[in-house]
Amino acid sequence: MDKFKLFTISAFCILGLIILYQQLNQVQQTSINIPNESEELTEHTELTSVASTALSPLPPILDKWRVWPPDIRYAICRPKIYIYEIPSDIQISDHKKQRCTGSNYNAELILFDQLSSPNSSPHKLYVTENPEEADLFYIPFFGSCYLFNCWINNEWNQTKRCQVDSVYLEPLMNYIIQNFDYWNKTNGMDHFMIHPMDRSDNYYEKKEMFQNAIYLTIVGDKRNLEYQTFRRYNNIVIPSATPILNAHNVNPLKYVGENGNPFGRDIKGLFRGCCANVNATDAYSDGIRHVIFNGLKRLPGWDIEENSDIEEYAKLLARSKYGLTPSGWTLDTTRIWEYFAFGVVPIVIADGIIEPFEDDIDWDSMIVRVRRSDVHRINEILDSISEEEYQKKRERVWLIGKYLVINNGYAWHFIVRSFCRMLNIIKQELIDIEGYTYDSI
Repeated sequence: MDKFKLFTISAFCILGLIILYQQLNQVQQTSINIPNESEELTEHTELTSVASTALSPLPPILDKWRVWPPDIRYAICRPKIYIYEIPSDIQISDHKKQRCTGSNYNAELILFDQLSSPNSSPHKLYVTENPEEADLFYIPFFGSCYLFNCWINNEWNQTKRCQVDSVYLEPLMNYIIQNFDYWNKTNGMDHFMIHPMDRSDNYYEKKEMFQNAIYLTIVGDKRNLEYQTFRRYNNIVIPSATPILNAHNVNPLKYVGENGNPFGRDIKGLFRGCCANVNATDAYSDGIRHVIFNGLKRLPGWDIEENSDIEEYAKLLARSKYGLTPSGWTLDTTRIWEYFAFGVVPIVIADGIIEPFEDDIDWDSMIVRVRRSDVHRINEILDSISEEEYQKKRERVWLIGKYLVINNGYAWHFIVRSFCRMLNIIKQELIDIEGYTYDSI
């Protein structure tokens, strides 16, 4: 083949490749359809417009039975409760009961008085005089009051038991078991009693006599510690008594007014309680109170001491935005009920705690949770909370707290809801609760 023919063939080949490349490039551009600057600006404007358009809130749920947190007037059920009457030669004397009014463990007497009083709302709604129609049986066991008197008489030596089993527990349980058929019918599964002390039933050597009963207890702990005997699905966590409200009968309205003093609070954080000498590695409070007394106390805006007299403490509560509720020997603390009563937003530092009535109360809407691992950052965490968010929590504390503190009598309505779930009784009924107004609990 001469050079001319070879050149001609090569030229045609190159020309063919060029044409093929141009066609492919045109197809690719058509497929991608790259926008020009004007198109990009239009698309960006549309996206910005969509992002900035406020969405309308959903309408309220009309079926009130479907709302959570619930209006507790929409009852799950209304069980009938029979209260055993214990003979006076077995039951705690009135004199000993009177001594217990100053105890942090007085919830057993407060709740008993509320349910047994014929004029109370819980009594009218739930109590029956006929055991044959009862769904639940209340054992008025006042073991903490017995032990409180024992410790008073023994210079507050809490290792003393003063024969609580043989003198009180055994006679009371034998009376119920031997004189009535109801315990034996279910082996006590539909009976309940109150254990308002830190160690629950572990103060009693003969606790097996009543262990099948449902416990109302102030300690709710997901850690399942042996010395507390917290049974997640057979205990109901309740509020505890607190001296300022239940022993000294202080009226918070005297200090915060009807609106809860929303804007007159100049103390950032408050705490009154033990113990300034806790070390970071101590079992007591898992070292949390070491940071409180050796860290937070030194910062501006914080008011932290071990003690105050009642009048001073009430005034400080009225001025405080936040209140610390660190664990002690147990995860719960009576401080939280004082905060609720005075409109103080609680800072809960208790990993694993189960708060009272969690199935019916939106706790996270009114508290600040701080993990133990973040306790050194509490000041920083509070600074990150906007005034708007704080006011929302404070308002909910003020609206809802009055129904949770134990002395106001509403606790029984929450307790009964827990009973309904435990016994799987679903008989919905709209009930009237005296003095109760629904504030989206």
